[in-house]
Amino acid sequence: MLDRNTAPSFKATEKITLPDVEIASIGSGIGLFSLVNHNLEIFRLEIVFKAGSYFGTKFGLSYFTSKLLPAGTKSKKANEVAESFERLGGFLEVSQNQERLVVTLHGLTKFFEFYLQDLTDLIFDPILPGEELEIQKKIASQSYLVNIEKTSVEANKIFREGLFGTDHSFGKTLEPADIDLISLDEVASFHQEYIKSSSFNMFLVGNIHQKHIALLHEYFNKETIHSSFPIVSPKMNDVFELRKEKVDSLQSSIRIGRRMFNRHHPDFFKFLVFNTILGGFFGSRLMKNIREEKGLTYGISSSMVPLASEGYWSIGADVKKENVPLALVEIQKEIEELKQQKVTESELSLVKNYMKGSVLSSTNTVFDTMDKHKAIVHEHLSKDFYDTMLERIEGINSTDVQDMANFYLNDLSTVVVG
Repeated sequence: MLDRNTAPSFKATEKITLPDVEIASIGSGIGLFSLVNHNLEIFRLEIVFKAGSYFGTKFGLSYFTSKLLPAGTKSKKANEVAESFERLGGFLEVSQNQERLVVTLHGLTKFFEFYLQDLTDLIFDPILPGEELEIQKKIASQSYLVNIEKTSVEANKIFREGLFGTDHSFGKTLEPADIDLISLDEVASFHQEYIKSSSFNMFLVGNIHQKHIALLHEYFNKETIHSSFPIVSPKMNDVFELRKEKVDSLQSSIRIGRRMFNRHHPDFFKFLVFNTILGGFFGSRLMKNIREEKGLTYGISSSMVPLASEGYWSIGADVKKENVPLALVEIQKEIEELKQQKVTESELSLVKNYMKGSVLSSTNTVFDTMDKHKAIVHEHLSKDFYDTMLERIEGINSTDVQDMANFYLNDLSTVVVG
């Protein structure tokens, strides 16, 4: 009989072990990473090109290429392609960011082969219609004009411009002036160079068998130009403090932060623990002070954003305009306290347990696991990066946390919009 008066014993998880992926090559410069789970009836295939906003002769070419890829092939219109996937239980997504353009196909394993012809036609032989480009340009311009009225959007824009400069894609925002300069010929040239002719990686996960791997060899075995396309970081800018008034706005958006490092840096895990204590979860110091005690905001957080060759760290909050001075004082107060006083063992233990739980919950499914392997491939991490993550988090002490505050949080830039 269960003893419901006594809580079950607690045992901390000390290590996770990610299942290995199968690695193969298809043709020249095409990597295939696969992970099997035969308990599913579905699969996910991601095709990743190093064709993000950083690349190309103009900012915005990657974005509009991603919008035009699903717009049809020489044999099918856009709606016909979409229907061909959907009637077989599949759907297609095309996304892009600063570094990569990703084509993702979700589908039922039993129809795997039926998806591939339309998929390869869309990627390598799309029609890239001019009328669709004009529609997407109008949508992008209108979206910018609507979103830039939001203080949070403009604060993010100004903050990234200050960190990385307006000449680097990390600091740029796609604006109407950039959009107007995009031509169909330039989109076609971008597609030819960075999609059709360049190397790429494929990540296949789900209920897959060797016959599915063989089909990928059949459909994707093509000659590519293997190019590394390195991403170069911009020069470091001076610390800045910018305030932009928006007369009609009732609230202001605050951004505080600086350029930082990526996951390769020896201080990455130490700073990650420090960040979680300060503003990285709902029970953080910033949330307790600024939200719970002072009632200045619905939410405030701090976060690390690792990039290809570096990264950045920021604190973000939206507050009433009249509460900005108090919010800035209280944020600085929390930073100074972490500089002057070591965190208690109970607080540090709570945060480390939260972080380890987050790591475990982020590997619940086979798709989550593949996401971790993608990060290892894209960011050139060691194979045991995630396997040793819990151990590294557990090894961080209160002195490490205090050192992070004192070493990295002295020259912070600030943006206030509203």
